[in-house]
Amino acid sequence: MNKILTAASVAAFAASGAMAETYNLQSAFGALPVLHPAAERFVSNVSTLTAGEVDFNYLLAGEMSPPFEIFDNVSAGAIDAGWSFAAYASGREPAAALFGSVPFGGDPLSYISWLHHGGGLELWREIYEPYNLVPMACGVILSEAGGWYTSEINAPEDLQGLNIRIGGLGGEILARLGANAMSLPAGEISTALETGRLDATELSFPLVDALLGFDEVAQNYYFPGWHQPAGFIEFYMNKDRWDALTDQQRTAIEVSCADANLYALGVAAGAQSAVLDDFRANGVNVQRFPDSVMEALRTAADEVYAENAAEDEMFARVIESYRAYADSYEEYRALSDLN
Repeated sequence: MNKILTAASVAAFAASGAMAETYNLQSAFGALPVLHPAAERFVSNVSTLTAGEVDFNYLLAGEMSPPFEIFDNVSAGAIDAGWSFAAYASGREPAAALFGSVPFGGDPLSYISWLHHGGGLELWREIYEPYNLVPMACGVILSEAGGWYTSEINAPEDLQGLNIRIGGLGGEILARLGANAMSLPAGEISTALETGRLDATELSFPLVDALLGFDEVAQNYYFPGWHQPAGFIEFYMNKDRWDALTDQQRTAIEVSCADANLYALGVAAGAQSAVLDDFRANGVNVQRFPDSVMEALRTAADEVYAENAAEDEMFARVIESYRAYADSYEEYRALSDLN
């Protein structure tokens, strides 16, 4: 199957019901909590701020393009814009993973602050420029859970040989400890855990995980989400389409993404405790990884960062930029800590 949609297929899709004079916005996600309403809010705000001049036809996962093919389709101009996760592009650009999450990185405030005030956005756009894409954060994601495990993890050795659904840098880090990192669509995870194909998985925070029924097939829910202490949902647009917009229209999109950042973080922050109570009532052990496991993961993360930086110049530039900003942020945060 050709991964790039043909112009004829796009035209056929438009004729089948997409509104005229709109920009197709293909999401990599289904109707998940936080992500889906944030996307709907973004689309509505852009339309309002441009008086209807820019209307996005928001499409859920697979409605026009498979999730992992959105990048190529928007790059080629077959789709106007994407709503996705930057780590999906790490196979072609390793540094892209750092704009999805930074394992053992800082909190959401430090992450978005680095992006807009520490040079992160400029680096991100430099990475995507050869692909004719203009990216930006369009949803700041709360720290994820560390994952669901069908057996207890009491020491680093317990990770050896486990089949764990996790991608990107988190997968590379776990592989250092002997785990088998696997990619699997969200809809297949529960069955894979139930049948033993998977021993563990990470997906998101409790509000999202609850939809997939993981608490029915795995009884050990670990924290913290070391692989994603903060995350970004990305919006990107084909650069030719972006350049054809007016300054006012481009500003409307950027302002609407800034609103989505605050909205996504705020909605998620207060919605997790009740879900955790439900999990506990269903017999789930909600707990933190042992210190020895966290120490081993952190050591492995340092090794992965060093190797990626040595092999890829842009990865080195991005992680250096991130760390420099994080150092200055952390100094003041530590001085202000009330504990």
